[in-house]
Amino acid sequence: MHLAAWKGHFETAELLIAADADVNAKMEDGDTPLDLAKRKHQELAELLRKHGGKTGEELKAEGN
Repeated sequence: MHLAAWKGHFETAELLIAADADVNAKMEDGDTPLDLAKRKHQELAELLRKHGGKTGEELKAEGN
């Protein structure tokens, strides 16, 4: 999911979401797919939000 978000691969992200990929998976630095998509791919960021995507900071604030 992170690579799809970083590269802006909208259709790949849709397929991963349909396959129940974790939209809130964190990288070692705490970034989620939403953090990556927000940098360059707003439409993909909106898709992730629609499916429960959160930023690393939001997850941290929730204790996750």
